[in-house]
Amino acid sequence: MSDLVAQLREKDGTAAALLLIVSVAALLRFYSLAAESLWFDETYSVWVARHPVAWHIALSTQRIFPPLYYLCLHFWLGLGSSEFVVRSLSVWLGLASIVAVYGLAKQLFDARVGLLSALLLAISPLHIWYSQEARMYILVATLGLCSAYFMLCALRQGRLWHWVAYVLSTAALMNTHYFAIFLVPFQNAYVLYLLLRKQIQLDVLRHWLVSQGAAALLSVMGLAGIFSAESGYWWGLLDTWHGAPTVADLLGVMFSFSLGTTIQGRWIYWGGLFVFGLCVLASCFSIGRRRLLLLSDGGLAFALLYFAVPIGTVFALSQFRSFWVLRYIFPFLPPYCIIVARGISNLWRLGEAESGTDLRNGKSQDPSRRAAMRTAGRALALVLLAAIVLTSTWPIANIYRYEHKENWRSAVSYLAAQEQANDLILLVDEDIWLPFEHYYDGSTRRIGVSRVVTDRDLLAARVGTVLPHYSRMWLVLSHTDNFLLKDYLTASRCTELVSEKHFTGIEIDLFNIQLTVANCG
Repeated sequence: MSDLVAQLREKDGTAAALLLIVSVAALLRFYSLAAESLWFDETYSVWVARHPVAWHIALSTQRIFPPLYYLCLHFWLGLGSSEFVVRSLSVWLGLASIVAVYGLAKQLFDARVGLLSALLLAISPLHIWYSQEARMYILVATLGLCSAYFMLCALRQGRLWHWVAYVLSTAALMNTHYFAIFLVPFQNAYVLYLLLRKQIQLDVLRHWLVSQGAAALLSVMGLAGIFSAESGYWWGLLDTWHGAPTVADLLGVMFSFSLGTTIQGRWIYWGGLFVFGLCVLASCFSIGRRRLLLLSDGGLAFALLYFAVPIGTVFALSQFRSFWVLRYIFPFLPPYCIIVARGISNLWRLGEAESGTDLRNGKSQDPSRRAAMRTAGRALALVLLAAIVLTSTWPIANIYRYEHKENWRSAVSYLAAQEQANDLILLVDEDIWLPFEHYYDGSTRRIGVSRVVTDRDLLAARVGTVLPHYSRMWLVLSHTDNFLLKDYLTASRCTELVSEKHFTGIEIDLFNIQLTVANCG
């Protein structure tokens, strides 16, 4: 991004403003980074990342998600494995995306829109959330911005290194998450837009087609896993859990893009959609002589396609087999911030015209009317920006104020402090061995029980074979609504419930085993 670096060297205060925005973003993301325990998905990231590089490459076609993020985390773990270190990779990626969104928005519009876009992404509660999570979603967002930026530079300037950077960033994107593939329709839709408007030369179009083929070849390893049995099972689960999205779900995503997921309430929901919606409308329309004028510039088309095509494609396909999941759609947040920023900038410039003429028809404008429009536009722009900044402080504060993630750190510490030599640990669901063993370093025997087992006799037989060998049993419940095993143990005369302890997303029960009771069962 040498072009971006050169732009920032200009002595117009832009670099200082961007540095201030990134500094605020860093404070918001590093603050309280290790306050919560790693939850299930984050411990899965660490578990996968700890494997050798050869393991990642060998199994890249058999796993649910492509390997790039896990390979990055593999080397990052050389710095340590604490919550702070593990999550800090995502923080740095999030900060990089803020610089990238500035560069893209400046290319599309101007430095003002670039800085506003960077500010909106910096204070976005949803962006802060995923910048503090040890998962690949923030990397997808960052690489998506890089791909879009280099695509724009390549199409406009045609330099070889821009094409190479576009191919590499796009291939890296495809090797990070399957949802990256939904950026391909947007990018090709924009090229089609240029073609229809006769704004692309034939040699540039040839370079574009070659770059698509090169990126596809470099993406084979990452995308091959989408056809694996494990992926098929996972997509089937998503379809069962979520179902086909509705218009209400679409509005819910728009609200999450605006103010995150840590606040609720009808008035804040509709109020947030109204404020951000006004900015979107101001981005698409301008006030002419007593009428609204639809804006149709290439920069706006790019931003709208970047935002609408991936989300619209996911929404449409999810009507047949649902994979409508917010964390997968999150990487399409940056263009939303650009569109909102463009709206605020348009309002700020309302009434501006060169030499006092109407830019649409060349007629002279009334200076007093133009001044009134400029004053009103700037006032509205400041009000909307202030409303966004102030309202965002509430969900941001809630990120730090409340415990949102499963508290495996405290739960395992509690169990480890009280376990005895002849104890047994039952884990329901069986997959929770991942977060449990991330924090547990004891030697007590552990047995996993699937949450899908609903046959009481089968559970009784499985547990009954091991009870005679132990004096106490810990039952750890998480990621399940199947409490049949707990009900069986509570009702059994062989076991006595001694304690029940609840942590965020986790329940731990301790049972004494009383095999001396006659007719135990």
